[in-house]
Amino acid sequence: MTRSKKKANRNDRIDRISDLPSNVIDAILEHLNIVDLVKTSILSRKWRYMWMSVQQLVFKRDFFIMFEHLDDPGPEASRIISKILLLHNGPIYKFTLFLPRTLNFTIRTECISKWILFLSTRGIKYLELQNDVILSTEMLPSHIFSCQELRHFRLCRFSLTVPPNFCGFKSLLDLNFQQIILRCGTLESLISGCPSLEKLSIELVQDMKPICLEKVKNLIDLTLTISRECSSGLIKSLPKIQRLAVQSCYQKRQYADIISPTQLISLTHLKFGAVNFDERTKLLYIVSVLKSASNLVELIIESNYHNGEPEPDQPEELQCNSCCLSQLQTANIKVGSTFKHALSLIRFILANASSLKTLTFSVDFDYKKVDAPLMFRISQDLLWMKRASQRARVEFLYS
Repeated sequence: MTRSKKKANRNDRIDRISDLPSNVIDAILEHLNIVDLVKTSILSRKWRYMWMSVQQLVFKRDFFIMFEHLDDPGPEASRIISKILLLHNGPIYKFTLFLPRTLNFTIRTECISKWILFLSTRGIKYLELQNDVILSTEMLPSHIFSCQELRHFRLCRFSLTVPPNFCGFKSLLDLNFQQIILRCGTLESLISGCPSLEKLSIELVQDMKPICLEKVKNLIDLTLTISRECSSGLIKSLPKIQRLAVQSCYQKRQYADIISPTQLISLTHLKFGAVNFDERTKLLYIVSVLKSASNLVELIIESNYHNGEPEPDQPEELQCNSCCLSQLQTANIKVGSTFKHALSLIRFILANASSLKTLTFSVDFDYKKVDAPLMFRISQDLLWMKRASQRARVEFLYS
């Protein structure tokens, strides 16, 4: 055999994937789902145990679907998760458990308790527990409060209570509670122990007493979804909030009962969802917020409300306030077939936003026949509206 052929044969045997830089290998492993992650053990001798030290473990549908052929898949899936955790030999910074709605099984609370206790010893920083099967009434294990290094915590469809000796998550930056059943005082007790908290997202499915956020001095991002009756003045003390998103699916509750406009001095980004423009009080509340939010840069208002009744010939006249929206640059107003009061709001925005660059107005007619003359009249109204910003571009979209 010639020297060149021997060299070629040696090159063919080079394990190029094992010679990749360690940061590249880590990036590859972090982007694989848990099934493919374990499969990397057969790539080569060097890769046999690499998956055991990856710093994030994600158990989603692609994992649980492997067990759906079993009559009772819960115990087997739990056994595999436990085995993966026991074989792991390094820190685990991110853990995601997502129980999909389509699979007919549940994970026992005892198993989740053991996993969380194990994670609390591995420096867990990002924890996401989501139960899409049912709204669980079982209490989340108290071991969760031993995860003192948590920075991001997302919980969906579980019950939660705070133990009396809880000292708080001192490093927590992002807290996301979706459809959580909370005992009285639990939320405020938890939040008050998170002095570093910057982002808070809550979807309420039960009546809640007013929540004071005065101790969370670093909170700048708040998302609220209200789907049931709640106490008046739900959120208090928000002087530094910069980003706010509010959606009230409970039509009897007014936005003014949730957050007072006087709390929004530092607001830069605002989103209102599920707005019924036919309700005068909600429209006037939005205007009062806009008048108070002198630092607002971005505004989003969405409403899929469709009114079967004819709209008023005289929509609400909104008083201008000498360019109170001097910092606003983009606005996006999306409505259903009820749009006349929305046009009044747009007229108010255009007349007061001296720095506005783009305003987008979208109308969804809900499969009704699009009336070309009506579309032309709306376009004309938008074109003739007085503008405080000469460079403002108005986009009209409809479907």
